[in-house]
Amino acid sequence: MAGLRQALFLAGLLLPGWLLQSAPAWAVNPPPVPAELAGIWRWVGLDAPGKATRVSAPERYLLSFPEAGRIALKADCNRAAGGASFGENGALKVGVMAMTRAMCPPGSLGDQFAEDVSLVTHWSIKDGALLLELGDGKGTMRFLPQM
Repeated sequence: MAGLRQALFLAGLLLPGWLLQSAPAWAVNPPPVPAELAGIWRWVGLDAPGKATRVSAPERYLLSFPEAGRIALKADCNRAAGGASFGENGALKVGVMAMTRAMCPPGSLGDQFAEDVSLVTHWSIKDGALLLELGDGKGTMRFLPQM
């Protein structure tokens, strides 16, 4: 037992300092979800440079922020969940998401939907619609509230 304690002590001395630090405050106490984003949102389209995608079955592509620091998706026949952090002026960063990998029917937009959500950098509400801007000018996803 003494040998194990000594090994752990020595390992602690050799670890880089950043491994020994506690988690940052934003990870422990994430900012609350803005009130405007409460509820479930249906994906209705993507406006990208040179291409517009209209979603024919929006009820198969849902997004929500169930609690501070979290995002949840229904991506056709799959589900995904991960971290999300809100910043100033509509900034939004979506973290790594865990996703089921069921085989959806041909023509599914599930993979595109989840990938696009992971690229979001900002959000806004316009005329009752949630707009999620993708990074690097890749387009804007449009959502309507789930009825």
